[in-house]
Amino acid sequence: MLKPETRRPIIGVSQCLLGDAVRYDGRSKANIIVTRQLSRIFDLVAVCPEVEAGLSVPRPPVQLTGDINNPELTGRDDPSINITALMQEYCNTKPAELKHLSGFIFKSRSPSCALNSAPVVIEGRCANETRNGMFAQAMKDHHPDMPVIEDTCLTDKSIDNFIRAVKNYSR
Repeated sequence: MLKPETRRPIIGVSQCLLGDAVRYDGRSKANIIVTRQLSRIFDLVAVCPEVEAGLSVPRPPVQLTGDINNPELTGRDDPSINITALMQEYCNTKPAELKHLSGFIFKSRSPSCALNSAPVVIEGRCANETRNGMFAQAMKDHHPDMPVIEDTCLTDKSIDNFIRAVKNYSR
């Protein structure tokens, strides 16, 4: 008797964590827990909001600036660069396209992908508070119950909890 085919849950991953050189500096931030361990359990979908929104690799670095609750995405070294509208347009459509995902692993401290770890520069200084990156916030708003985690939180206990949550969400 043939076993029924089991479908692995599909999760999104910040593309740089998969070893792809998509970061602003043309590098990657490969995470071996994602590439070697979680890739055996889940099907992975790479997402780089900045590249998918149309930015190049390499590109000038950007940061969250202004109001902590409604920041803009501007150039770190050149404040005349403002990609807020471009990223908002991307964030208005992409989360709906990812409704098939059962979880997401985000890159920490990223102005687009961080989960409560993106610094916000207010009046030229980093605020004491951090927030979600623009895309991470859009995903959480669109999929409030989807399990999410940041790469820096992938410890033994949190990995087990994330795996369990993703499997439950995918049912």
